[in-house]
Amino acid sequence: MRIDVHAHFFPTDYVEYLADLGLPVRGFGQAADVSRRLATLDENQVDAQVLSAVGLDTQIPDPEKAAKAARYINDRYKALEIEHNGRFRSFGWLPLPYVDEAIKEAIYCLDELKFAGLAFPCFYQGRPLDDPDFEPFWAELDKRSAVAYVHPVGQHSCCHFGLKEYGLHTAYGSPLQTSTAATRLIYSGVQSRYPNIKFVFAVCGGYLPFMWSRLEKNLRRGLDMTATDAVGAGFFGWVKKLPLDHADPMSAYKRFWYDTSVQDVPHAMLLVKESYGVDRLVLGSDEIFASLTEAVAYIKNDPYLTDAEKTAILDENAQKLLQLKPF
Repeated sequence: MRIDVHAHFFPTDYVEYLADLGLPVRGFGQAADVSRRLATLDENQVDAQVLSAVGLDTQIPDPEKAAKAARYINDRYKALEIEHNGRFRSFGWLPLPYVDEAIKEAIYCLDELKFAGLAFPCFYQGRPLDDPDFEPFWAELDKRSAVAYVHPVGQHSCCHFGLKEYGLHTAYGSPLQTSTAATRLIYSGVQSRYPNIKFVFAVCGGYLPFMWSRLEKNLRRGLDMTATDAVGAGFFGWVKKLPLDHADPMSAYKRFWYDTSVQDVPHAMLLVKESYGVDRLVLGSDEIFASLTEAVAYIKNDPYLTDAEKTAILDENAQKLLQLKPF
């Protein structure tokens, strides 16, 4: 079953609803007619495309309004699923950082709407996903073995001095958001405390495959203290306290899943194969911001992947992850 796990849809009526609630998003939404998108799915033999309302900053600093906005888009997505017989599936949106409201909406999305999973930005109002106050929320998701799709938000990507202008926030800041979120979920112990949650990271995990050897080398230097003479015992001392397998400190990253929406980086799959491998790599297009046709062709034509690996990425891995049932 061919599934595109990384796609966005912000219906105009939803965007207008957000604008009425006070967010500066008016004019951003897409038309309700999805016929062109369905045609693209058919052209690329994609059975289902998973929609998420993440990428645009839709966080509302009021728990009641945030809960209403989440319910609005979740019901809208469910109607789209039904109307098109499951060609579209959904990652639900949540009113975090308001934990009680988020738990209520997560249960609604997973238990009643039967969504494929839930979508998350890399942080909420300056609070990372591993914020201690979110523990009851992750415990609820762990009970349900939920899929948690993590994706950067462009407006949040000015996370370093100098990224505000020239589009640098998305070019450099967004991959940094994603790789930082993945690493914090490991280092904070969220991943090890809630092992049933299936975390999926957009855009191949950001900088992770490109920085893999450097990350591993630094962790090993901390674990065996080989850097003590150069920088002192305290510089990497914190590494020994992390919930990592000391024999293979990078193994925690290999328990995550990653989408392939790096179709503009020709050598990315080579780096992926040398880091966390392809068995947890799933097809992702990043529509509406990128092209599904290019995303599929990227995997089909990649010189670093075997035919079996291409088949796994295009047609097998996402179904193993999501366990989609016929609609």
